[in-house]
Amino acid sequence: MLYNYYYLAIQNWCSVENQIHGLWPDISQTSYPSFCDGPQFNLTELQESPQYDTLAKVWTDCSYDETISLYEHEWSKHGTCVFVETGIGQNEYFETALKLFEHSPNGGCFDLQFEPFDCSTRR
Repeated sequence: MLYNYYYLAIQNWCSVENQIHGLWPDISQTSYPSFCDGPQFNLTELQESPQYDTLAKVWTDCSYDETISLYEHEWSKHGTCVFVETGIGQNEYFETALKLFEHSPNGGCFDLQFEPFDCSTRR
């Protein structure tokens, strides 16, 4: 197993409301896998997701170009490791983060079945 749990990271750099920053597979509070072998980011595929409009509202950066760069970065750095371990593809990775955010708008920790748990218990 490459990692032990998921962390839904939240940011509000360009918004007064919480926004998704990323869904990160973590080994511990200070260690995580990154840039694993997996498919390259595909913007066209992401835009075809039925959840893309929602994604574009709650997972943004300060401009359109920065937002697209954020998506590419999060998939390349974190999503590819989720893919290697679970087979979850790009769109499902982003859609899973949206579902978690819907239930936990302040972010937090999730076990490997995406069930929430208290982040203070992680090592």
